[in-house]
Amino acid sequence: MTSQMSRRCATLLNLVPVLGMAAAEGPSSQPTSTSQPTVNYTDAAYGFELQLPAGWDYDRSRFQEYKGSIGLLRGRGPGGQQALQIVVFRIQPLVTPRTGDADRPTVKIPPFEDWVAQFGRELAESANATKLEWETWSLPPRVGAVLTYSSKLGATMTRTHTLCVPFDPGTVWVLVYTGAVFNEEDEHRLRRDFDQIVGTLRVHYDPGEVEQMASAFGRGETLLARLRKQANQVKLDETEYYYDIAIGGKSLGYLTRRVAREDQVLTAPGAKHQVAAPGLRVRERSWRFAEDGTVRRTRLDLFASFDLQNALIESQQTQLPASDVQPQKALVKTDQVVRKEDVLVSSYTTSLDRTLPEPSKPLSVGPVYLDLAWVRVLPGLLLAAPQEAHAFAIYNTETRALISLVVTPLGERTLEGYDGPACAFETREGLIDRPSLMYTDARGNLLRLVAGDLVVKRVSRDEVERTYGPRRDDARRRFSVADD
Repeated sequence: MTSQMSRRCATLLNLVPVLGMAAAEGPSSQPTSTSQPTVNYTDAAYGFELQLPAGWDYDRSRFQEYKGSIGLLRGRGPGGQQALQIVVFRIQPLVTPRTGDADRPTVKIPPFEDWVAQFGRELAESANATKLEWETWSLPPRVGAVLTYSSKLGATMTRTHTLCVPFDPGTVWVLVYTGAVFNEEDEHRLRRDFDQIVGTLRVHYDPGEVEQMASAFGRGETLLARLRKQANQVKLDETEYYYDIAIGGKSLGYLTRRVAREDQVLTAPGAKHQVAAPGLRVRERSWRFAEDGTVRRTRLDLFASFDLQNALIESQQTQLPASDVQPQKALVKTDQVVRKEDVLVSSYTTSLDRTLPEPSKPLSVGPVYLDLAWVRVLPGLLLAAPQEAHAFAIYNTETRALISLVVTPLGERTLEGYDGPACAFETREGLIDRPSLMYTDARGNLLRLVAGDLVVKRVSRDEVERTYGPRRDDARRRFSVADD
């Protein structure tokens, strides 16, 4: 067995001790006699979505155990009896040595069938499985394979189903679903749950579309070059704006946003000589109120220097239980990302001090990276731009990884409920084929965002206070939480 493939297989087998999980949020489907409640999982960077079991712990942080692959998701069921992983592999090209002085080495990517055959054999060998079952799996135009085997983990018998799907000639998407089994009924139930998950897979990834984005990234790079020269001249509206947040037509909370020019201290506290960088500061605060009484408060601070060399993302999410839920203890998660020149370093903690995933590796941002603070004012930078797509790489706070952002100006539009001229923009993160529609005022400040069922709409402060003030103030009193 090759050492590289051995490491791949060993990692995929190690599914029980899934670390650093955070309970997934999202709408659940209603259970039926043949299905379990689910939550939607979308990965825009790789262009796919599927329904996952509700009530599990999920960690969307990227992880890399070996060269040539990247882990997208780790999940663990209640009680630790089931677990899953989603990993993307790059098929390594084969180099055929030249046979004569006039011949050149040939490089080609092995076909998916050869890759999955080797992968399956070595997966079974790593698990000490005596039998490996193969099935063809189809999601037109893609044809993949399901590999199934049984193995022992200590004294426990486990059953594993692995779906491999080629996204393009050099990329294979892999979902591994494993569980403890004690009888034949457990095996049937595990396979039924696996089939339910993979039956919801939808692939939006299009290799041709990725190639076509090159011109959009070129326009984005041009804008960044201009911004580096003129960032300190950008006119900012420092008014604090208020927004209602609604999903499916039902309001559930509000958001505030304010941008300003500020200095960010770059040196450590207590340093003899303090160094600060002038730049753009964005402060966002949001409160969301669930029907069960749970309250979620988010504090987001963004900074980006005018020379585009330093940036900061600080996010604190506080979940407050309903007043009749015990214990009355808040769950606090804090994320921080620091940019120094072309490198991002991220870290996060939780108030529960649960075992956290391994520290994230530094990310190299590249020439088309746009800091999130500048993303917030990007429409204002594109007001006079032609109606062409502009693409950038941005940091995704949920996956703690880079993702593409494509913004296309659509010109002036009429916006119901707004008297002045509105400018429209189509925005899309990653490769999901459902773009969002954003409306701004004549200065580029957000008026409305429509992203599927989500609608974020500018409202007055008085409206926010009337609608949400009492519930917010009650949560503040119970947990001593204050907006700054």
